[in-house]
Amino acid sequence: MLADASRARLRVLHATPAFAPAYRYGGPIRSVEGLVVELARSGVDVRVLTTDADGVDRLRMGRGWQTWRGVPVRYLPRWAQPDLAPAFLWEAYVQAKQSDVGHVMSLFSTPSMVSLAAFELAGKPVVLSPRGALEPAALKVASARKKHAWLRAFAPLLRRTTLFHATSNTEAASITRVLGAEVRVRVVPNGTDLEPRETAMARKARAPSIPKIGSLGRIHPIKALERLVEAAVILRARGVDLELELAGPPQDEAYLAELRRRAERPALAGRVRFPGELAAEAKFDFLAGCRVLCLPSRSENFGNVVVEALSCMTPVVTSRGTPWEELETLGAGRWVDNAPAALADALEPYLRDALLSAQAGERGRDLVERCYSWTAVAGAMRGVYEEAVHLGAGGGSLTNGRD
Repeated sequence: MLADASRARLRVLHATPAFAPAYRYGGPIRSVEGLVVELARSGVDVRVLTTDADGVDRLRMGRGWQTWRGVPVRYLPRWAQPDLAPAFLWEAYVQAKQSDVGHVMSLFSTPSMVSLAAFELAGKPVVLSPRGALEPAALKVASARKKHAWLRAFAPLLRRTTLFHATSNTEAASITRVLGAEVRVRVVPNGTDLEPRETAMARKARAPSIPKIGSLGRIHPIKALERLVEAAVILRARGVDLELELAGPPQDEAYLAELRRRAERPALAGRVRFPGELAAEAKFDFLAGCRVLCLPSRSENFGNVVVEALSCMTPVVTSRGTPWEELETLGAGRWVDNAPAALADALEPYLRDALLSAQAGERGRDLVERCYSWTAVAGAMRGVYEEAVHLGAGGGSLTNGRD
């Protein structure tokens, strides 16, 4: 480990293809933002190098270094979608030379591979976060052939990466399954902004009288939201009073149209809403207003919304495609197959029993306070950076496995 004096001077460059306020890309943007903000607060000299990518649009940010929530950020101009920014090559090398360690926040992007090469040329160690890109479901999408070709093309560079970062043991297993059992993987979860418990309780007290099932995240087929809609149909047939709100930015308009069509059936008439993207106070009001949150995804490497909902004292039902078995073992929710009937069975007790939901929500809040505050997460990630510095650049990850 570094000496205490060195800890205060640790210089970390985060390289990511997109950054706040490009929230349309979903959870990874918010988790990277939360991490770097807390690292800066804790005394780490942190910078972010990114592009101005914002989906089909571009962020309107200045060309030089900006300050975002106390963190220096440079948004390089994107020339072509999704994130091709030629200036990244030189700027990543310049900034790498001035850093102790780098943290690359994506895998299947040009800025990510450029950054890995820049850190190697600069002789600096680097940590790589695939952010779920190596999960089985993520590798089976339409671009699967391109992804496997990408992995083959950059295999030498990946083999020399100092450390890999996973947000769960499940993701760590996916990384070693794809890249080899020899790679060094360190598990550090994502965190959440944790408002005072009293504030969360006050939000919870304003929850509507009709029990609400909530979902929050990008509207995309990998989220399997159609199965949640079908679960709501089953629950209505059982006589359960409920409302269903599917919040989040649409990333697949055809899929959104399909969800709306399913929601128009008589059993759900007037009971399903699509409030769109939610942020800041509106997001936490939404989460606190749910009797239960449901994340039926086919695959998640983490699922930031789970921690956010638990922080609002709302229990969560998740699919087995997510790494959240501890919800069930700790009594803060359920971890089940994402078949509609299984989801309905898991959701029903919380919808029928407000006290059961409140007790599970209390346990969930306790879990977040212990393990998922940004203070705890940033401290753990700082330890990963220090280990990478100790290992040094070029040592690669192919030596001792997940030791």
